[in-house]
Amino acid sequence: MQLFPDPKILLSIGDVHITWYAVLILTGALIAYALSLRTLKKWGYDSEILENFFVPMLLIAIVGARLYYVIFEWEQYAADPIRIFRIWEGGLAIHGGLIAGVAFGLWYFHRMKVDGLRVMDAIFPNILIAQALGRWGNFMNQEAFGRVVSESYYNGWPSFIKDQMYIGGQYREPTFLYESLANLLGFALITFVYRKHGRRKRGDLAWAYCAWYGAVRFVIESMRSDALMAGSLRVAQLVSLLLVIIGISGIIGLWDRLFAKIWPFRREKPAIIFDLDGTLIDSRALVDASFVHTMHELKPSYIVTRQDKDAFFGPPLHVSFAKYFDSEAEVSHAVEVYREYNKAHHDEYVTLFDGAKEVLQELKQKGYALGVMSNKKRDVVEMGLSYTGIGQYFDAVLGGDEIDRPKPDPQGILRVCGELRHDHDDVIYVGDSPTDIEAAKNMAAFSVAFVSDASREEALKALKPCALIHKFSELSEIIKEEREWSDTTIL
Repeated sequence: MQLFPDPKILLSIGDVHITWYAVLILTGALIAYALSLRTLKKWGYDSEILENFFVPMLLIAIVGARLYYVIFEWEQYAADPIRIFRIWEGGLAIHGGLIAGVAFGLWYFHRMKVDGLRVMDAIFPNILIAQALGRWGNFMNQEAFGRVVSESYYNGWPSFIKDQMYIGGQYREPTFLYESLANLLGFALITFVYRKHGRRKRGDLAWAYCAWYGAVRFVIESMRSDALMAGSLRVAQLVSLLLVIIGISGIIGLWDRLFAKIWPFRREKPAIIFDLDGTLIDSRALVDASFVHTMHELKPSYIVTRQDKDAFFGPPLHVSFAKYFDSEAEVSHAVEVYREYNKAHHDEYVTLFDGAKEVLQELKQKGYALGVMSNKKRDVVEMGLSYTGIGQYFDAVLGGDEIDRPKPDPQGILRVCGELRHDHDDVIYVGDSPTDIEAAKNMAAFSVAFVSDASREEALKALKPCALIHKFSELSEIIKEEREWSDTTIL
């Protein structure tokens, strides 16, 4: 075993050589994968979706990159075609890898019924990281270099760059480095600036990647002296110009208008899922009475304050009662006492919020899929829907006793999406508590905070919901905007 036997090889074990080129490309791909997986998991996707995509996509992209290069450099391989398979020698064209990888991705994510533009937003900016590291693989292989420069050009440069840029008896301009730095800058601008301050719709991050990388490659290719040529034309410049056009057209919404009925540009009607207490029905008086009764029964000396009531309303019962009781057994008993009283006195206190029934009726008539997801037990949820006469409008109802993890975990909302046969890419979740907004954010749903209790408004605003309403009629107006239910206010 030998480390660094020559500048191109990281490790040699007998006749087996691990090249810097392969290691850097794979490292870049793994970083891009990790960042993309992190984003998709934030959006509520199963990690297996990307895990099952990554390896075949990487192999297909490498094959595409190699074929692209071989086609335009066929004279090098015509006499000895076996060299086509020696990719460790270098010769992978990024544009070819992009074309092959994107083609496979479009097929795969359409098959998995995942929103194409959303997944492009999650993955494309991270490709710049992989490309930035990949260019250092070109550096180790002495590829992707520019014009001849004088030795003085490298005054003040690290010696390892200077030495490696001595190619064919002459010093060459390090265009690999220019592109690597430009890619890192593009990643930073798209991820940390454009995503937060410029993005308007789903797909914009992917289009920004196309425009940025296309512009960078167009400029860099004009400086390279080893560019792929088609006659007198630099192939990469033509493809890069096409990328710029694709990116800018996407940002201004041209593809959305031209291909509005074709995946991945097709817009679906969002599913609208509601919390119950404090959102559809005004159960605050019932919750307060049940809480006071429970504390009076189990802790008679404790005086329940307004602050106690405000803090109690919203979180799961076990979480709320854990603040007042020490053992799990005591907490469980308190929950039982609470639920018994709550169920027995339900109809005395519960009322429907003004405008809720009318809005539900309107949405149902317009063909929206409607659901309810509450941390309350299913039988209590059904009781509230039946008593207020709105159960007929919902195609799926789920209670907290039917899931393992209550809100703010998004498990319940995702379950309702499944029951509605609606993918979670286009979901509006309406709730009145910070717990509801957190749950929506944890699956990248479009969150609507309904201010049914003025004391909660500031806490709701602090979580930055996608929209905040004070009456139900405002929900109709939000939906009428026919906006693309993007993630612009979530990230």
